[in-house]
Amino acid sequence: RGPTSRRAPTSNPVKNLGQRQDVSKDCRSTAQRTTMTDEFISDYLKPEIRVTASIQNHKLKAEENHVDNRLSATDDNRKSTTDNRIATTDNRKATTDNRKLTTDDRKLTTDNHVNNNIKSEEFSGLTPSPKFQRTNSLRDSKRKTEKGLSKEAVDALQATEDYTKVTLKTGHSQKAVKEVEGGKEQTQDTLLLQIKGKLSMQTRLVATHFSSLNAHDTYILVTSSHLYQFNGANTTVMKKSKGTEICNAITMAKEFKCMADRATILEQSRGSYMLKQFYQLLNTNSENDQVSEKLLDDEEFEQEMIRENICYKLNAETDSFELMEELSARRLKHSRLRDNEIYCFDYGPEVYVWIGKNADKSARRNAMVAGRQIFDAKQRPSWGVFERVAGGLEHSLFREKFKDWPDVNAKNVLAVKNPCAPKKDKISYAQMEPCDVHEMRRPLPEKPPGLVLEMTDVGRGTGLPTDLSQDIFGHDVETTGVEMWRITDNSYEEYPKEKYGEFYSGESFIIRWAYRVMQGGRKQDHETGRDRAAFFFWQGSDCSIKEKGKSAFLTVRVDSERAPQIPLTQAHEPPAFLQIFQGGMVTYSGKISDQKEQKHSERLFLHRGELECESNLIQLPEISPLSLRSRGCFVLQDGTHRLYVWSGCKSSRHTVAGAVCAARTLADSKLRGTRVCEVEEGKESKEFWSLFTGGKQPYPSLLQDTRSYNQSIRLYNLYEEQKEFKFLEKEYSCRAPEVTAPYPFLQSDLYENDQPALFILDAIFKVYVWVGWWPSQSHDGEAMAHTGSAVTDFTERYRLSLHTAQEYAAEDGCEVEVVRAGAEPDEFRSLFPWWNLLWEGVPTDQPGPSPLAVELRKFLKTEYTLEELQERPVPLGCDPLRLEQYLPPSDFMVSGGCTGASLSSSGASLSSS
Repeated sequence: RGPTSRRAPTSNPVKNLGQRQDVSKDCRSTAQRTTMTDEFISDYLKPEIRVTASIQNHKLKAEENHVDNRLSATDDNRKSTTDNRIATTDNRKATTDNRKLTTDDRKLTTDNHVNNNIKSEEFSGLTPSPKFQRTNSLRDSKRKTEKGLSKEAVDALQATEDYTKVTLKTGHSQKAVKEVEGGKEQTQDTLLLQIKGKLSMQTRLVATHFSSLNAHDTYILVTSSHLYQFNGANTTVMKKSKGTEICNAITMAKEFKCMADRATILEQSRGSYMLKQFYQLLNTNSENDQVSEKLLDDEEFEQEMIRENICYKLNAETDSFELMEELSARRLKHSRLRDNEIYCFDYGPEVYVWIGKNADKSARRNAMVAGRQIFDAKQRPSWGVFERVAGGLEHSLFREKFKDWPDVNAKNVLAVKNPCAPKKDKISYAQMEPCDVHEMRRPLPEKPPGLVLEMTDVGRGTGLPTDLSQDIFGHDVETTGVEMWRITDNSYEEYPKEKYGEFYSGESFIIRWAYRVMQGGRKQDHETGRDRAAFFFWQGSDCSIKEKGKSAFLTVRVDSERAPQIPLTQAHEPPAFLQIFQGGMVTYSGKISDQKEQKHSERLFLHRGELECESNLIQLPEISPLSLRSRGCFVLQDGTHRLYVWSGCKSSRHTVAGAVCAARTLADSKLRGTRVCEVEEGKESKEFWSLFTGGKQPYPSLLQDTRSYNQSIRLYNLYEEQKEFKFLEKEYSCRAPEVTAPYPFLQSDLYENDQPALFILDAIFKVYVWVGWWPSQSHDGEAMAHTGSAVTDFTERYRLSLHTAQEYAAEDGCEVEVVRAGAEPDEFRSLFPWWNLLWEGVPTDQPGPSPLAVELRKFLKTEYTLEELQERPVPLGCDPLRLEQYLPPSDFMVSGGCTGASLSSSGASLSSS
């Protein structure tokens, strides 16, 4: 066409476009705007442009349709693949199940085939061939073994027995039956338990009758369906508490076949219907019957009950019980029972045969027969009991016969802890028991502990012996050299060799001991290892704290070999140190400067040491007859070249020989030209007594004592640890086997402990309880305040110490005496090698010695006057926080018209004043 045909329409396109734009503004969707654009293109654009746009639109739509088809095809393929996989897994599971079913069918077919063959052969009367029987047996055995049965069980199941031909045997012969009947138990359906005592509460079985009741005690009535606790009008809180404890144990474990869920508490002072029912169970119907008011002393009751206790132990060889005297007439501890033993306990109306868990089975059969013989040997009441008690299944009545039976119910109670609640002690002081005197009396080991240096026990400085019988190969120790240094003001200086062995109580010394260890063998000894050395820094008893610290510091400077360093104090040297000087060790009092003026003056030395090579002399501060001891030996220097060796009348031979050897060594090495003279006690001359201050004076002598002193005294420290009362025996480091030590302990062993301390001293024929003092200052010099709880704790420990001493002395029947620091009698002081009457910090107003019975009686007193309660410290056995409880009614009226009742209700106490 020509150009004219391509002209635009006559209408104004701009105007139409403006109209279209106005219309587009009113549109609310994108589709409307798109329609308007297409109309604009179709009406006004050129034909070529319209054709091109149409083609492009068709292409875009085709591409979009192609993409949609590809995406849908991909999703369909994925779904089909997942379904195929799931189907494959199901097919596999089905195949596995089919295989299992096939295997089971095969087993069933085989079993049916075997059973049919066996039945057919049995039916025909034929016996299967041995080969078939063996095959069948093996198959059954294999099948049953696969099921978890052992070979023995399979054999037992396959065994056959003709029970028509079996004759049953009797379980016991006629004799055995008689023995079983003879050991039959005797129990009661209804029990009445009495709780009585003060220091050691006793729970005993009494007659189930109204006449057994007492207004001062607590009783427990046990029946099959009821449990009653009867508290007398005058019973104590401790008895009520013990009764509640026993009732809880009975209800929790259903002891004595009692099915009651809880105990019924009955008070005598409060009449009730249940109280009348209780009286009716005790065989009384009269309303006029009154509970007895007769008062029987609790302590006398305790001692009487304890004396009646008899313990027997089964002898497995003779099948009879043998009396155990060491376990009788006392209240035993739970630790005395052995699980592999059988005991019979005779408590009068109660006889128990206790059988341990690991006791021999054959012995158990005869134990009841032998126990029944003990029960029938005495005339016992009809309400008495004879029971068999298995270890671990003891009931309350049996457990209460022991001191410290563990609480069997505590482990069954689930305790819920409150983190905000204050911590409470599990065991109170009232539950602590005295020490076990059998453990205290146990002999010490024959071999005392030796000195260990560089992991080698040098023993007493000479090594350890060889004992081929026990394949023990010992070793010998040989001294190769000794060096000494004296501590000066700010340094140290070498000590002259001629003075080796001379020590002074006011000085400090450093000693280097060189030694060699010789290993022992069966044929001959041979040297092993290297030459060794050890450094001792010795400190005198009169050294100040500064001087002692200086000796320890300077020892480090002297020791360039890095050898062991051992601190030593005067009179506490080990045997290995004493043997270095071979009986030539002498300790003078004071300092070296003081001794230069007294070289030829009078001196009194005490001999110590159990062997001659360990002998040593210690100078005493005063030359007084009170310093002499009848069991020891002393050396007296007269200043005119004479040494007297004084031996006491009770001194042993080895003590005298050691003193003479030490005196001769002193005369030969230190006092040349001095003559040694021996003097026996009771045969002294006037010249001898003239050397003592004041001449001959009375002193604690044993000349009139005819008893033999062939034992060593023993010392025990009593203390409390984690609410348990314990003892620690002081051991003498220089004790020797088969040799008696006359004076093994020093005054410092008592006084240098944390005060107030408690000790028991076994003086062979007498037992002492030593009581310390309340210090006014601590070790740091600070003032100490004695609180009420501290006084209460010490009072309880003191009471336990008295009871421990009472049981300890009962073994030998000797006397017990209580002594206090600062007021010890001469008889007690003479048990120590020397005694200082002016010990710093010890009060001088302590009461004198008193018998044990007097001290125990103080704990039984319940009333004190107002003046006695206002004293400090308070009387023994009194609670400092409840002093008003100990005032008698006549003294209880105080100023202002306040009576005892109002004072107690208001919570006031004398301790606040």
